[in-house]
Amino acid sequence: MRAPTLDGFVSKLYILKLVQSSPSTVMTLVDRLREHGVEKNIRSLRPILRSLMIARAITAELVEGSGRVYCITDSGREELHKYLSHLDVLQSDIEQTR
Repeated sequence: MRAPTLDGFVSKLYILKLVQSSPSTVMTLVDRLREHGVEKNIRSLRPILRSLMIARAITAELVEGSGRVYCITDSGREELHKYLSHLDVLQSDIEQTR
């Protein structure tokens, strides 16, 4: 198994945060990521969504007229909280070195 990449970490963080704020389709996620300067296409987003679903961090529900809608789970909220806590520690370390 490959080690996670920084790009994968950041993508998961963004996706978890976005689906926490509102359930989203793949197209909605692509558009919202682009609004934040993250250039992902559907093809590169699907494996990340699949890995988050395998980890039970998100679920996908088929909604008539919308397609598959991704939602965060309790496990995903915990994972998001851990990611954000790590970023807080990193930010604190950076500020201490200045």
